[in-house]
Amino acid sequence: MKKHITTSKECLLTYEEVCTVLKMSQATLRRYVKKGRFPEPVKPNPNGRSVRFRYQDVKAWLDKL
Repeated sequence: MKKHITTSKECLLTYEEVCTVLKMSQATLRRYVKKGRFPEPVKPNPNGRSVRFRYQDVKAWLDKL
């Protein structure tokens, strides 16, 4: 089981976790991000390659649907 990266203020989700919740493929999610149809991911480590999505951003996007 994967751990969520959390702080006292926010929860960060991986591409895989977001895709599981939204029931869409990673390719579709990446296409949405690239076209500006989905919130931009953030880099938890500025020097690293990994990106995460803020839970609040994903929830707000879902609420708009």
